[in-house]
Amino acid sequence: MRNFDSLGYLKNEIFEKFAINNFSLLRDNLFLRNIKYNNIEILKLISFLVRDKNWNNYSPEIIKTSSYKKDKKLHFEFDLKYGDVEQLEVKLLLSIGSNSVKLIANGKFLTDFWTNRIGFNLLLPLDGVVNQRVIVSKSDHTTETLKYPLIIQPDQPMVKFNNLSYEMFDLIALNIKFDGIHFEMEDQRNWGDASYKIYSGSLLDPFPYKENKNSAFHQEIEITLREKNNSLETIPNQNILPISIKEEYTMPKIGIKVDNETDVSDLVNVDFLYHLVDFERNTESKPNFNHLHIYLVALIDHTKQVKDIIEEIKDYIVINKINVDKLLICPKIYLNSFQPAGDWPSVPKLGDYYKEAKIQFPNVQIFSGMVTNFTELNRKKPDGEFDGINFSFTPIVHDASDYGVLDTPNSIKFILHSINNFTKDTPIHIGPMTLGMHFNPYGEKLAANIDKVRLEMTDLDPRHDSLISLNWAIAVFSETLSKNTKFITIASLKGIHGILTENNQKRPLFYLYEVLLYFKNAKIYKIEKINSISGVKLVKEEKMYYLLTNNSSNQTSYILENESVLQQSYLNKNNFEQVSKSQFSFLNFEDSTKTLSFEPNEIKLIQVSK
Repeated sequence: MRNFDSLGYLKNEIFEKFAINNFSLLRDNLFLRNIKYNNIEILKLISFLVRDKNWNNYSPEIIKTSSYKKDKKLHFEFDLKYGDVEQLEVKLLLSIGSNSVKLIANGKFLTDFWTNRIGFNLLLPLDGVVNQRVIVSKSDHTTETLKYPLIIQPDQPMVKFNNLSYEMFDLIALNIKFDGIHFEMEDQRNWGDASYKIYSGSLLDPFPYKENKNSAFHQEIEITLREKNNSLETIPNQNILPISIKEEYTMPKIGIKVDNETDVSDLVNVDFLYHLVDFERNTESKPNFNHLHIYLVALIDHTKQVKDIIEEIKDYIVINKINVDKLLICPKIYLNSFQPAGDWPSVPKLGDYYKEAKIQFPNVQIFSGMVTNFTELNRKKPDGEFDGINFSFTPIVHDASDYGVLDTPNSIKFILHSINNFTKDTPIHIGPMTLGMHFNPYGEKLAANIDKVRLEMTDLDPRHDSLISLNWAIAVFSETLSKNTKFITIASLKGIHGILTENNQKRPLFYLYEVLLYFKNAKIYKIEKINSISGVKLVKEEKMYYLLTNNSSNQTSYILENESVLQQSYLNKNNFEQVSKSQFSFLNFEDSTKTLSFEPNEIKLIQVSK
């Protein structure tokens, strides 16, 4: 019998709360998160990172750490040592006053040290920042006025600057002054992060680079704030859940990825199967998909003639009697990510594959796009014609913490807006959408995760067997709803990303599939997220339901505005053990409580009435 832990970890994340003057924040080991000024989040994260020459992050040895209040300021001190063969010692000083945050790093290289990047990282939030005017002072002493981009930029929107000045919500003015190696900004929405990242070390400069033994490292950042009207007030907590219904949508067709299975389980009656085939390798397997609709994802050899590639795909379809209704042709080399201004491989136009495929498969939708993240799609937009767009989604490229993972759904509306900017309202398929990654476009391989911990760039994420997998997947699903989102693949059938174990035991994501497929012909509405609660409204046979998730570790209570609860089902840490025993279903309503009380990371299916 498989035993699931509700959080999926040996050790839970612990966030220590701090407050001083008008500031509040959370400390996560060496990271400072959720930095707020009068309840307005001004920074998502402050971190200090050291990369090796292969872009891996060094895990520091913590020599000493302390936090204290002095002179009406909050101070943090960290003495750290990075590396084993190549070594760097760093002392970090962080202080928060009445209207400023100051960061200082002083270090010494104990050996010659090869690196791609060293220094502080700031993550700017999206709320109050997107599309906001910013005055950028450059390292060459020039100044320009820009905007934080609305459309996601495939390359760095701001480079080699030493000062940023902007406003948030027309309430506070911020100035960020940088001293040290060149700073630049990256649009992290490319990778699903809901932030802009400021870091030191420019991609315009040569990397990796070598720091010499006994040389010094110094870096400073100072953030100052000014209230524009001197009347900022803390936003009060509200216990009314104002479900603001947006546009009505059609439920997307729900797919599931099949990896190596030859027989498809009858436990999941999905709309289609997402089947990826590597045509650079042996394709002699004999899948048995019966009559099911197939979304065939073909990884192909870009060095072969276009016609020869299409013939290979046709032979595979005919021999295996596959009922293909969607086909994505993706050169396998595009599993690697290429810098927008870097060297790109010589590959036929994606439109050429489309034209030839349309001749051979006139009744099949021919998709373009990438098998990997939106990043790669944004860097290599489709050329020529296409019937649909494809990309995948994962939350652990940069930040594998629960905090970071559960924040990533907030980036999706910007991704969809950016796609619509260049696709002209064509159908979109998103997926797979899993915690663990399927491919690593940014390195040689995915990171091994033997200890089953929170880890970036790995395929094995233990939260796949946890409540968090459901929290995240429901939030992602709700955000992916749009007039163009026609197809969604959330997970695999089996394997490390599967909704079933190898012996057909149900995993948490099975129950999301169960709900979505039960409501496949229902009207579906996206709701406005409030605090940590997100989800969708579903209307089936004149009955109204909400699928809601609490994406936080806090308990909270709400009452519905203009609607009353008839019955509800829930999944939380108290009944999570039922999942492992296959005794749970959201469709078995057991609770008639009229109020909405959410346990940490709880998911609810609620039937309501006017």
